[in-house]
Amino acid sequence: MQALYWRSNRVSTPQLVVVALLAAGGLMALELNPTEQPDPHHVEKLEAARLAERAFRAVQVERIRRQIPLDPELDPAGSGLIGPAHSPIVSNEGHLGAKQTTANPNFAAVFVQLLHEAGVREGDVVAANMTGSFPAMNLSMMAAFETLGVQPLIVSSVASSEYGATHPELTWLDMERVLHERDLVHFRSRAVTLGGVLDVARDHTEEGRAALLAAVERSGRPLMSPASFEEAVQMRLDLFDQARGQRPVAAYVNIGGGTASVGTAADKRDYRPGLNTEVPRGLERASVMRTYLERGVPVLHISHIRDLARAHGLPEAPVEVPAPGRGGTYTQTVISTWAILGVLALILLALYLATRFDLASGFTRGKDAPSAPEQMV
Repeated sequence: MQALYWRSNRVSTPQLVVVALLAAGGLMALELNPTEQPDPHHVEKLEAARLAERAFRAVQVERIRRQIPLDPELDPAGSGLIGPAHSPIVSNEGHLGAKQTTANPNFAAVFVQLLHEAGVREGDVVAANMTGSFPAMNLSMMAAFETLGVQPLIVSSVASSEYGATHPELTWLDMERVLHERDLVHFRSRAVTLGGVLDVARDHTEEGRAALLAAVERSGRPLMSPASFEEAVQMRLDLFDQARGQRPVAAYVNIGGGTASVGTAADKRDYRPGLNTEVPRGLERASVMRTYLERGVPVLHISHIRDLARAHGLPEAPVEVPAPGRGGTYTQTVISTWAILGVLALILLALYLATRFDLASGFTRGKDAPSAPEQMV
């Protein structure tokens, strides 16, 4: 039995190459010529950054009032949010470049973006752990909370790594109280810990522990004194669960590297900066972050500061405090729908012409075209 097959030669290889090159060129043109549009949350972001700027200034004024001098070498921007490397309340090493990078109120805009990505809305409950290590990030996060109208439940630690809120007379708890007294935010930490080893400053000197306890007393906040790592984790979870009542926790925020909040040093490397929605593999110990992720609660991990800054178009270690509104977080890069449709139309036109006109022989497809050869199989 014989069958008759017909193979079309109507589109030549050179024509297909031309169409492919046109498609590739159109795609490249779209990628290289995006347009910038205001971010959908632009107004909220700018409002949060302006509030963070006022919070920065309030702390700076308070530092001057307390006659705590600024160090232009450590704090070239003059933010007042960079502390000395050595003091009785320092808990561990810190990275000066990362601390200098935090002195930017536009991080509040970044936090508005991250909270929206986590699904947080006005009136939601957000649990948070803050330490003295990144006071500028704490201030910016509180500005984002205030702007979005969320209900924050905060536990703060007093001790700080190098270059954070390390001055014994102006700890993170003192800064937080300044914001509240100036009516910049309408909430404070629900409870505090000393921080440091085992969350009770076990390796601090007597002078250091006395300074930390004095800061707690000035704050008027209740002190949590866990007897073990596991208890430090559970006390935070219990406080959050009791304070939230029947309302669910919409997100958990961790700022810094508090062990009870994040876990061991190895565990800290497994979380990515910014939004986390899944439990990383290979975690060694339980922690507040891990527990909330296991409960299906999104977690914002504010760490690896310079990576976070680069990801959102903010400068590293600025020599002056940037003004609100500066940075890539306020715009979004998009490709025009009309440009995409134009490129698609051009490609379709090229395909149509390729089926109607033979570049090699120069005739129009149709009745004038030679008949296709038949092949008998």
